[in-house]
Amino acid sequence: MKIALIGPAFPYRGGIAHHTNMLYTYLRKHGHEVDLITFTRQYPKFLYPGEFQEELGDGGDWGGIRSERMIDSINPFNWIKVGRELKRRNYDLIAFKFWLPFFGPAFGTIARLAHRKGRKDIVIVCENLIPHEKRPGDLAFTKYFFRYCNMAVAQSSVVKRDLERLFPSIPHVMLPHPTYENFGASLAKEETRSRLGITAPKVILFFGFVRKYKGLDRLLAAMPEIVRRIPDAHLLVVGEFFEDAEPYLAQIREGGVEKHVTIHDRYVPNEEVAEWFSVADMLVLPYHSATNSGIAQIAYNFATPVIVTDVGSLSEIVIDGVTGFVLRDPSPEGIASAVEKMYEGDTIARFSEGIKVERRKYSWDAFVEGIEGLVRKVVG
Repeated sequence: MKIALIGPAFPYRGGIAHHTNMLYTYLRKHGHEVDLITFTRQYPKFLYPGEFQEELGDGGDWGGIRSERMIDSINPFNWIKVGRELKRRNYDLIAFKFWLPFFGPAFGTIARLAHRKGRKDIVIVCENLIPHEKRPGDLAFTKYFFRYCNMAVAQSSVVKRDLERLFPSIPHVMLPHPTYENFGASLAKEETRSRLGITAPKVILFFGFVRKYKGLDRLLAAMPEIVRRIPDAHLLVVGEFFEDAEPYLAQIREGGVEKHVTIHDRYVPNEEVAEWFSVADMLVLPYHSATNSGIAQIAYNFATPVIVTDVGSLSEIVIDGVTGFVLRDPSPEGIASAVEKMYEGDTIARFSEGIKVERRKYSWDAFVEGIEGLVRKVVG
């Protein structure tokens, strides 16, 4: 098929851009002709809390990806131009990555103008339908876009239920979020710890952009109890703060765990990701709300055991007692107990082996084959 794949992509940074890059790579491996179309302007500055929106340096593995920067997210005249250009190119399939209603007006206008009459040629790969941080207009913007959609891919059961509730007439399939294999293999733990200056024998990792829904406050509230039970434990908070860091720093001071927490408040370039997961014994994701988690799929790439709260579809990714722990009790005592259990006996090694088996079902080949199967079923 001749496909237009539309979404954040290199040179843009972040997990959704990485997902688009991987999908582009594997669609091409499956023999499709793919044009990767991304933004000239993704977010206006006043809507984006981070320092910058693009990758640092050459992008590592993504340096060879050639995306077309065509879409201005806030310029309606641009949307019309892009839609007409896509129609002129006569694609067999147009695939949109969707994660935020803010893009509904732009994507909906492009889809409306690019659609060929009588054809079912628009598929949406959905990260979320309802965002974690809700804003006025979310539902209206989403409905406007989905009006021009013929097929949809849900990456979690939560999104699948939202699709069935909001858009019951749209054919869809659920395909789990694949593992991020683009960050390479694990590095030697002790050597990497030495290079990064990490001396603590037991290392817990919180990774990714810091936003309220991700629950860092829960983990910091648990740290005094974790340290009481495991005196040589150390927490690494690695990722750029998308909100005021002071409340979190106050939690650390008030808990008296300053010597047991290190914060790296910055975006982590692709080539450094393997280092942080290689030095960690486990990843903790104490989310308040979630649909799925790309961070958990990074951990799976490195066979790093994961502790998650029982929200969204996280318990579908992390198999309780096999690849990590699923917390029904996200209290400080509940989190501390899970961390303590992780360090008992051979639990970490056993869970790492469990991940190596479990992650086989999260392949990019299976993801692409699932999209191909949906298109065959709908288009014929």
